[in-house]
Amino acid sequence: MEPIIPLLGGLLFLGLLAFFILIPIYTFINLRKTRELSDRFDRLERQFFRLHVRLEARGATEAAPEPEVAEAAPVEEARPAPREPRPVPAPPRPTEPAPPPTEVFDALHLESWLGRKALGWVAVLLLLFATGFFLKYAFENQWIGPLGRVAIGVFAGVACCVAGYRVHRRGWWLFAQMLTAAGVVLLYLTTFASFGYYDLLPRSHAGLFLVALVVEAALLALLYDAPAIAIMAIIGGLLSPFLLSTGHDQYSALFTYLAVLNSGVVCLTLVRPWPAVGTVGLLGTQWLFWVWYGEHYHPEKLLPAMVFQGVLFGLYVIHGVVGNALFNRKTSVEDLVRAVLNAGLFTIAGYAMLDERYHDWMGTLAVLMATLYAALAFIVHWRRPDDAVHPLILMAVSMGFVAIAIPLQADASWIAVGWAVQGLALWSFGLRVRNWTFGIFAVILLVFAVGRLVFVDTPYAGRTPFVPIFNKFGLPASVVALCFVGAAVACRRSARTREPEVRVALVLFGLAAISVIWFVLSVETYTWFTAQIDYRRDGSAEGLRRSAQTALSVVWALYAAILLWYGFRIRSDAARWSALCLFGLTLLKVVFVDMSGLPGLYRVLAFFVLALMMGAAAWGYQRFFRGMRSAG
Repeated sequence: MEPIIPLLGGLLFLGLLAFFILIPIYTFINLRKTRELSDRFDRLERQFFRLHVRLEARGATEAAPEPEVAEAAPVEEARPAPREPRPVPAPPRPTEPAPPPTEVFDALHLESWLGRKALGWVAVLLLLFATGFFLKYAFENQWIGPLGRVAIGVFAGVACCVAGYRVHRRGWWLFAQMLTAAGVVLLYLTTFASFGYYDLLPRSHAGLFLVALVVEAALLALLYDAPAIAIMAIIGGLLSPFLLSTGHDQYSALFTYLAVLNSGVVCLTLVRPWPAVGTVGLLGTQWLFWVWYGEHYHPEKLLPAMVFQGVLFGLYVIHGVVGNALFNRKTSVEDLVRAVLNAGLFTIAGYAMLDERYHDWMGTLAVLMATLYAALAFIVHWRRPDDAVHPLILMAVSMGFVAIAIPLQADASWIAVGWAVQGLALWSFGLRVRNWTFGIFAVILLVFAVGRLVFVDTPYAGRTPFVPIFNKFGLPASVVALCFVGAAVACRRSARTREPEVRVALVLFGLAAISVIWFVLSVETYTWFTAQIDYRRDGSAEGLRRSAQTALSVVWALYAAILLWYGFRIRSDAARWSALCLFGLTLLKVVFVDMSGLPGLYRVLAFFVLALMMGAAAWGYQRFFRGMRSAG
């Protein structure tokens, strides 16, 4: 099989990437500059208009004639009215000292960070290492027994926590956090040593001590308003199952403990919206789950595992909606990223555990998730209409679940159709509500649809004889091409056609539609002849290949002529230039491929059809420009 069709597919996809990535970026940058200049001009025009009105009012006041005073009986000479005191000019405001140079400021900031934070935390780590090395030396030389070792650890941990509290009351907040963090770590390690190495405590009692330590660290974090201590408490709580592990799978206790721990994390972050705390809890819990999944999962444990994943997913969904929508808290970038991570991790876990038994229901579950996130987007938009980003992220997740549902339920050849139809619907909706975010999602889906069509669905070889267009490849591919045509038509009929962004989108979608139609026609034409080769044993393979090359040139020329006629009809520069480019491509093929590779009538037919179409194009151009001159 000659590589001409795969080459065309690669060129098509690269061209579409250039259309939808490079050209819009360049255009939008220029449009932004134009808008900034336009805004500056509008401000200057308004200022000039105000100044003009003031000058006219002042001139009218000065030119007004003095009113005539009627003669009256002589009266006493009126005393002149006292003059109003002139306003005393305000003393000049003292000029603020100029900010220090950037280099000096950065140096001072770096020095402050190193002296106030870095040195303190390094000192804490060095103290822990020194204590550990001393205790190791003492233990190796049998200076201290097991009970004494644990007692020393407990005393040191409690002493650090108490010292941190006393230092905090004196106003040394950073130093207090460092001492408290060191004390919490020592207490964790001591509790682990009491049952892991020395068997001084049974594991059930040690578990209670570890839970108490997690609660204590969380309360200290609230008392000191210190997210570092909160993160340390969460990490310690996540490490506790490892520390208490006996090698047996106690999944019910593990899931219950992790659910309670994450409930505390959610409540803590609702009270104090500290950065990284909720994300550490979510990612650490999912990491523990997948470690358990790799070692102990069995299909019999499907129900408790899915219930745990559902509880974890619900906790962080409630965290995002309650914290940002009901408490009117500003949405941060971390909140948005965590919302996407929560949806993605829950989806991966559900697919890994449910697909083997319930594959037919995967698409339905994806649609249910899409509905849930669409409802969440509506709730957030209803409660926080000023927050435009959060509902859009939730809607993007919803559209992502719809895009996932299509390959899960649809036949392989119709996956690209589902993405293209979804992209067309999003583009039309974005035009109507005047929101370019939906347009970006639409472009992503349409590009994915073309990528799926070109690299997965296109049968470059091994096709059986088929009916052109009405076959497993041709019909879905035609629908994908029509979706691009529909996007271009939506731009053309939109009330916002005069906006520069819409005009650029119209050109890009039009070019994409022309390219996809050309690709589909090329594949259907070429493979219709090559598909006959394996089913004919009469030695006609070479003739079929020559026919395929000739038919390809003829179809390209006819398509270019039709495209040029359409460009004349709707007065589209993009369509006419596309037709000229296609004529040039066809001419190159005829000269460099058909002339040397096609003998006899095949070559004559290719040249003859191309000559007719290009002659008709020249005649059409003459009529078009003559009509333009007569109209002008």
